[in-house]
Amino acid sequence: MASMNSVSRRRALKKAVAALGASAAAGLVGESGATAQARPGAQAPAILTGTQAGRKFRAFMTFENAPGTSIQAARSSVETVTMKPLNEDRIVVRTEAAQVCYTIVGQVVGNYKPPQILGHSAVGIVEAIGSRVKRVQVGDRVILANTPQCGVCYNCLRGRADRCINTTQNPPAAIGTLSDGTDVLQQHDRGGFAELVIATEAYAIPIFHNVSPLELSMLGCSGACGLGTTLGVAPVTVGADVVVIGCGPLGLSAVQGARIKGASQIIAVEPIPARRAVAQQLGATTVIDPNVDTANVVAKIRDLCKGPSDRLFAGGRTGAQAGPDFVIEAVGGDLQPAKLPGPDPTGLLSLQWAWTLCSPTGHVTTVSVGQKGNFTVPAGQWSNGGKNHHPGNFNGVSVLKDMDLYARLIEHGQFNAKALGPETFPLDRAKDALQAVADRTIVGAAIVFS
Repeated sequence: MASMNSVSRRRALKKAVAALGASAAAGLVGESGATAQARPGAQAPAILTGTQAGRKFRAFMTFENAPGTSIQAARSSVETVTMKPLNEDRIVVRTEAAQVCYTIVGQVVGNYKPPQILGHSAVGIVEAIGSRVKRVQVGDRVILANTPQCGVCYNCLRGRADRCINTTQNPPAAIGTLSDGTDVLQQHDRGGFAELVIATEAYAIPIFHNVSPLELSMLGCSGACGLGTTLGVAPVTVGADVVVIGCGPLGLSAVQGARIKGASQIIAVEPIPARRAVAQQLGATTVIDPNVDTANVVAKIRDLCKGPSDRLFAGGRTGAQAGPDFVIEAVGGDLQPAKLPGPDPTGLLSLQWAWTLCSPTGHVTTVSVGQKGNFTVPAGQWSNGGKNHHPGNFNGVSVLKDMDLYARLIEHGQFNAKALGPETFPLDRAKDALQAVADRTIVGAAIVFS
């Protein structure tokens, strides 16, 4: 990956222009079939003029699948897409890396008609912009984040850009076609598992820090989400007790965020030994295997958080008062059968633990997906309690401000994005990447492009 670290946004474009020569100046919008066949495995050429219509690029997409289809048996494959004319509000990004998020393992076996390009975040170089685009310029390296920030919707104007209403065009726009004329959509309107992403400007955040595309790709979804749980809506306070339930890439980012904020005790709950070890390396003071003595996990954590005194008139706590100040639930339900399962594939137990553990005036942050069923909260606590619940994937992340901040944390060694995995896979092995993430045999993964 050394070459990715050294890629210059401007230099990449200069090389592309040089390769095209006079043809680009003449407004060439595609590569001849003969030339394309002579460049097996190469990405679509950079085209900086014209409408972009007719450009061909490779993308991993999902078609129609029956319920219960496995990842390897799914009708999902790498196909050649021909671009439609570039919309005035969209940009063309040549992808460098795209995170393989656990939450999309269920979508690879989804039932999509027309087909959709998978991948809900990416990092790459802007090659062309629509006439109304202002935020980014050709040559910029951008993160295409899981959640946009339009800046003008009801929620953005009220300080909750993490809940931006304009998350996608409705209905989603077709950005290209297959060889038979079938329209192609992008998952959540920015399919990252492709050589080119044709995204709306609201998703694109230019990054100017000296950070590799691979590391930046970890911020596209789970990295930023995990940091948001500790720096966002309910920021961790200095000296706090913090519990992180689930230590995939999201939970490991939350562990680091709690450390950055100055938490005194960070307790990580995770069934997979390798992930517990990484959590300790990143700042967890205690790690707990929820598959061991499962019935007593809550009592064990409360005992760790009881403090030095039980004298109520001297700041002490007893019983349920001894819960942690902040609980972050990052487990969710099993979207595919896991090789290394936790104690509850429905994801309800971790939600129940999070609520029960939290101190009476503490903060519960839930960011996971895929739970199956319901769990119970005491009515009195819900109606007249002091616990604070903060749900939602990006939990206070304002991407225009925070992506720059998070990239700076990586650049200065304060946030370790490499520890989130990521094992790298080429586009043609996208199924293998999704399978590894689903099995949880690795911490994280990314699709990378040469």
